[in-house]
Amino acid sequence: MTYLQFHLWFNLPGLCLLLWLVRGRLRAAHWKCIAVLCLIVLAATTPWDNWAVYRGIWSFDPARVHLVVANLGGVTWKLPAEEYAFFLIETVQVALLTLWFLPVPPPKRLAA
Repeated sequence: MTYLQFHLWFNLPGLCLLLWLVRGRLRAAHWKCIAVLCLIVLAATTPWDNWAVYRGIWSFDPARVHLVVANLGGVTWKLPAEEYAFFLIETVQVALLTLWFLPVPPPKRLAA
């Protein structure tokens, strides 16, 4: 199984289910917060994951992933596109799950 197939079979169905469960509660402010969280997650996990691959803590089979290679500041960054997708999918899933478990605010009353 490729990393992309893993996302298609396991991660994306869960993401779609959560999107459906919170469909009436999602607002623009939620999407803005999720976007900021995704940026924070990418900023924190990208160096860590690249370091772990560089040190041989784990690796990815090039035949099963789509590698993204970049040379930034004399450092070669080499992670699969699917790993970046994993960071983002999981972050959005956790945010949506949190929203799903939060209490629904009462409707606003109109002033008489």
